[in-house]
Amino acid sequence: METWGPFQTGTSPTCWTFIQPEKMSSELLLLSVQLILSFVVLSVQQVEVDSGLESVLLPCRTTVHLAGDARVEWRDKGDRKVHVYENGSDQAEEQHQFYRSRTKMNEDLLRTRDLSLTLKHPTDGNSSIYTCSISTSEGNILMKKQVDLRVKVCQVEVKEGAESVLLPFTTTPELLGDVVVVWWCVKPNIIFAHVYKNGCDQPEEQDQFYRTRTKMNEDLLKTGDLSLTLRRPMEKDSGDYICDVFSRNIRREKRFHLEVKGLSVFHNFWLSVILIICVYHC
Repeated sequence: METWGPFQTGTSPTCWTFIQPEKMSSELLLLSVQLILSFVVLSVQQVEVDSGLESVLLPCRTTVHLAGDARVEWRDKGDRKVHVYENGSDQAEEQHQFYRSRTKMNEDLLRTRDLSLTLKHPTDGNSSIYTCSISTSEGNILMKKQVDLRVKVCQVEVKEGAESVLLPFTTTPELLGDVVVVWWCVKPNIIFAHVYKNGCDQPEEQDQFYRTRTKMNEDLLKTGDLSLTLRRPMEKDSGDYICDVFSRNIRREKRFHLEVKGLSVFHNFWLSVILIICVYHC
């Protein structure tokens, strides 16, 4: 068994126990067996990236000999299966829909012992502690390692008066026709900024505050570009936005913080002056 970090028994980092000589060998043997059977010590490696990257690598290498029937699993903190490799190939049918078509491992991982996972189009929704484990065909755990992935929330800033602002979101292309895309905002109540389903926009499900001011790409199913364009952004548009994508086979999510900076008092003063002059002379 391969482990990382120091062994620790009990709740205290260091524990001194005085054992009688005649009991020492049996006590040490029992302690060793408990450590082997009960603990696999993990060190957590941190990976931090900005939202919007094409992919991120969760590194994991091992010195354990990998037999042809070895099983390699990546799981997230919620115990969802991120990626499964067994019997020399990926097991896509075991993968959770949140990660479907977005993960990749090296083809010759048994030889190289490089179990790193590539996660495509990471968003803040993918921030989690991921665990890579190797097990035998009998189910015995040979190794575990954890990676703490932190994806920053996408920050978008624009000045009031701009023609439009873009909330960028790109995921895997070739989405199925049954996909539903919902853009919503917390202000503080949840309101729908844009809804796409059945292959077209659904303006009747959109909050009136955003009606006629939002737009998505027409070929979003083919390209995977789910970005939202918000026309004539106002200071009232500032807030947290979430894009939810779901269908029978996939699940995606990305969070944004939009900051629309209002016009300065000086700027508003001169706009008022110009307006008064125009009205007076007209």
